[in-house]
Amino acid sequence: MKIAFFVSTPGQAHFFNNIIKTLEEKGHEVKTLARNYGETLHLLNTFNISHFVFADTSRSKYGKMFLLPYHILSAYHYLRKLDTDLIVGTGLYSEYPSFLLRKPNILFMDAVSTQTELYLIKGFTNAILSPSNFTTEIGKRHIRIDSFKELSYLHPRYFQPDKKIFDLLGVSEKDQYAVVRFNAFDAIHDVGIRGFSPEERRKLIHELRQYGRIFISSEASLPEDLDEYVLRMPKEKIHDVLYYAKMLVADTGTMVTEAALLGTPAILYHPKAKRIGNFIELEQKYGLIYAFDHPEGLAEKAVGLFTQRDLKKEWEEKRERVIKEKIDMRRFMVWFIENFPESFRKMKEEPSYQETFA
Repeated sequence: MKIAFFVSTPGQAHFFNNIIKTLEEKGHEVKTLARNYGETLHLLNTFNISHFVFADTSRSKYGKMFLLPYHILSAYHYLRKLDTDLIVGTGLYSEYPSFLLRKPNILFMDAVSTQTELYLIKGFTNAILSPSNFTTEIGKRHIRIDSFKELSYLHPRYFQPDKKIFDLLGVSEKDQYAVVRFNAFDAIHDVGIRGFSPEERRKLIHELRQYGRIFISSEASLPEDLDEYVLRMPKEKIHDVLYYAKMLVADTGTMVTEAALLGTPAILYHPKAKRIGNFIELEQKYGLIYAFDHPEGLAEKAVGLFTQRDLKKEWEEKRERVIKEKIDMRRFMVWFIENFPESFRKMKEEPSYQETFA
């Protein structure tokens, strides 16, 4: 089968990496279309995934909206030459070229920012996959998976932490450190949403640095006084950094979920933190994260965690429960893609069949 994947963000590069390689090993012909955003192209090159760049990114959210039709046409013209059997993606880009080409499309979603976004998506795709904790009802094309997308690459079957990261960070294994992640909030779905203000960032860093090393991973530009804390590390090593960290504080969701599934306590600040299924489940069912929809009290909570003894041991036990209860996302996605559309019908008739991928 000829399969095309759309990869628009670094998180999607991680998500699809093992899935793409497994499908190729099984004899399928896979093409990848990539958006030049953040470290996406760097990660694809690191993963040895050849790709066609269908879109560059604009600095502004409204610029992205203006350029969207051009990016869709760029992908359409590329795919038209390939006679692709199936198109797989995660956002606004993949379903429109597939609709124009009359090719089946599988869309993976784990969050919806607006009803407008959902309206623009659901009428142009054949199947929408989401985690079971997805809070939005989409319709007859929707299938819920009892897992997290991050388990496609962070499940213990696929990820083993590398202790060489301590040398790269310049810390010893006995030293404790925290990672702080700042989002740029420049995506289309980030319209009207903000994270930490510059002063809130300074306060958080100045509070935490009294108790251990601090490393900042930031998509947004930082003031000079915070430059000494910037994490200077190959992007493909970030999960090793997160695994051994005492704690993560972030105003962006993917890294919070990643930290939680690696057994690292995480604090999320986001205006919709209390309404997104992934974070509701991770906080209320598993106790792996703390979600704040406002910054008040967040710094105090972070200090409390950073100074707590035996914290990582407690979180490792919580992580083990998640691994036991969730299915293997990589195995499920490979099965669903290579057996589509029969796999769609199977899941509709027998949703519990997914349990065979535990």
